[in-house]
Amino acid sequence: MKVAVIGCGVMGAAFARQWAKKGDELYLCDHSQEKGGALASELKGRFFSSAKEAVQGVDLILFSVKPKDLEKTAAEIGKLDEHILMSILSGTTCEKLRKTFEGGHVVRSMPNLALTEGESVIALVRDEALPDTVVSKVDKLLEGMGLIFWTEERNIDAVAALAGSGPAFILAMIEALVESGVVMGLSATQSKDLALQTILGAVALLKARPDSHPGEIRWQICSPGGTTIAGMRAFEEAGVRAGIMDTILATYWRAKEPH
Repeated sequence: MKVAVIGCGVMGAAFARQWAKKGDELYLCDHSQEKGGALASELKGRFFSSAKEAVQGVDLILFSVKPKDLEKTAAEIGKLDEHILMSILSGTTCEKLRKTFEGGHVVRSMPNLALTEGESVIALVRDEALPDTVVSKVDKLLEGMGLIFWTEERNIDAVAALAGSGPAFILAMIEALVESGVVMGLSATQSKDLALQTILGAVALLKARPDSHPGEIRWQICSPGGTTIAGMRAFEEAGVRAGIMDTILATYWRAKEPH
């Protein structure tokens, strides 16, 4: 398919690289000709200094400029025909996008940085204005990039807090696991390898038992009077569980504040 990427920052470039792997035809536009041109050269795409030229005849437009540049870039693009416009602009609602762009089909999206590895959570807003044919085309274009999660717009801030910001919090937890290993005498490399495989193993256990609560599996690991349950007691006394919940909720409420 033909895809235009308007704004070649971190996330715009990540989407472009994923589409290039799938063999989609890329039309790139960025205010920095040096950055956009280099990406186009890397991915064998075409670079345009004009957003209006870049979107001609494409199946989907990825809109990834800074929110402050929304109106200016929209005016440059002009009226959309049957284009699909997928926006990753934070805090920019479907209603605002539809008012800003004339024509086309608007899809609000929230990916996370794991997109660079094809393991993203990509939250997408499905509203009444979006035809099934558009949903199917977007699903096909995003196939292989991770979990594609259609939701109502009222849930988008919750998804962003949990899945968008979540990798930062998980990386901080991994850092704590690694440093615990170093305190106990393991090398940093050994600790990192052990921490990563332990997390992968825990995820595999939960995925293999989709109907199980995480606590059920945890109880299988906690032998009566054993080492793991002693650690769980310290975990609860330190308020780790509540701290994790507070972290996600702080992110969520921050997103709800007026910008």
